[in-house]
Amino acid sequence: MAMLLAFTLPSVCLADGSPAPLSSPLSEAVMTILVPAGTALPVHVVGTVSSGSAKVGDTFQIQAAEDVVLSGMVVVRKGAGGQGHIVDSDSAGGNGHSGAIALAFDYVYAADGGRIALSEAPQKQSEEDRKGASSTATIIGFATFGLGGLFGHNLAHGKQKTIDQTNVMSAFVADNIHVEAHERAVPVSYDH
Repeated sequence: MAMLLAFTLPSVCLADGSPAPLSSPLSEAVMTILVPAGTALPVHVVGTVSSGSAKVGDTFQIQAAEDVVLSGMVVVRKGAGGQGHIVDSDSAGGNGHSGAIALAFDYVYAADGGRIALSEAPQKQSEEDRKGASSTATIIGFATFGLGGLFGHNLAHGKQKTIDQTNVMSAFVADNIHVEAHERAVPVSYDH
């Protein structure tokens, strides 16, 4: 003798009486995450910025270099866009004077689409100082060409500073901000 059991599952209805859609609790996991002021965000410029062409006030695009994860949730996705600007630019010149450039990062987009303001603290980047090369050129010039060779060091031209996507820098969150995070971070396994 077989017995048939029947179960009735409770159903949820919307206000109009239609059945509510089935969903996974994980797909709707949204957490409000506090991103504290001072949180480091690794960023890089999009394209290149050079001390030879950059002018104070010029803007440039930046991207997050990797996911930023807080409390197990992604608050900034790798590749998220943003903007920075040139604070100071010094072109390379004679006598081994190398180029230098100071950048400030303005904002980056959070995982929820909002802007995260970044600290105004500029980051200065410069090429190696070539004054040693110009001093060597002066000594060699004097030994080779006599008194006229003393000015040979002016031929040692400094190198422009160029920053591109290979230069990952740290930007810092300016103020506490809340981000609606929808994506859990994927655990990284280093087992091979």
